[in-house]
Amino acid sequence: MELRHLRYFVAVAEELNFTRAAQRLHIAQPPLSVQIQALEEELKVRLLERDKRRVFLTQAGRHFLERARGILHDVETAKGEAQSAASGEVGSIALGYTASSMLSPAMPSAILRFRKLHARVVLTLKEMTSLEQLDAVHGRSLDIAVLRRPNVEIPTGINVEEWYQSPLTAVVPRDHRLSGKPLRIADLRDEPLVMYPRNAGIGLYWKVQDLCAKAGFRPRMVQEAREASTIAGLVAAGVGIALVPGDTRCIQLDGVVYQTVLDKEAVSSLYLAHRQADPNPYVDLMLKELRAALKRRSTLSAKRRVA
Repeated sequence: MELRHLRYFVAVAEELNFTRAAQRLHIAQPPLSVQIQALEEELKVRLLERDKRRVFLTQAGRHFLERARGILHDVETAKGEAQSAASGEVGSIALGYTASSMLSPAMPSAILRFRKLHARVVLTLKEMTSLEQLDAVHGRSLDIAVLRRPNVEIPTGINVEEWYQSPLTAVVPRDHRLSGKPLRIADLRDEPLVMYPRNAGIGLYWKVQDLCAKAGFRPRMVQEAREASTIAGLVAAGVGIALVPGDTRCIQLDGVVYQTVLDKEAVSSLYLAHRQADPNPYVDLMLKELRAALKRRSTLSAKRRVA
């Protein structure tokens, strides 16, 4: 059975006249009659009763008409959705992110704008560690990852680009001797540190290790925590000092202060990871919004500095 057979039958069933149906379909009447007969033979039921003047639907014909209309409607809907998907109007995309990336103003801004511009696109958000995201992009359960570059080899076929950079900030107990003034990594030589775990797949662990090594000492880690809010709480509890991305400043807790770190290399970057030549059109659309959000933030920051 072909779609044209359904279209021919629907036209005849709605017109109840082969001549008018043929005119509506822009075909000759004899071929239309032949096609309807072929459809009935394939179904092994009579759909239409004919006399010299009129055409009637049988009970089977009335039932088949409703199903045929539904099938043709679904076909047209699928056609429209495919065209919309190709132009980026509908579809789906899965975006992974590290918990700390949501503290960046650019991240929520990009997601909000994408949702407004592409309301018919299903956007799935998944909080995952950087290593988990990298594996998920490679395994195709994520389309884009927003991560801190882990100390592992990047799988073949995955593009990783630096997206967002912010200075590292020291979280210091309010009554600590280093509170209230900028500091250098070397000032942390004898201090207990609260750090992200090595096995969390977060690049910040290795960044802190590298900064301390260049300052001539090994960090004295006394406590591990995966979440920025937990780290800030541990500092407030007097457990130690922590180095975190600058955007963590938005987490305000009694008993802690955020101190500027003067070392030029004390920065933390977020990266975008996605598959090369991904056929999903929404990948490029989301990447565009993420990059644009960062530019808008930079422009706004520049205007504030001038003001």
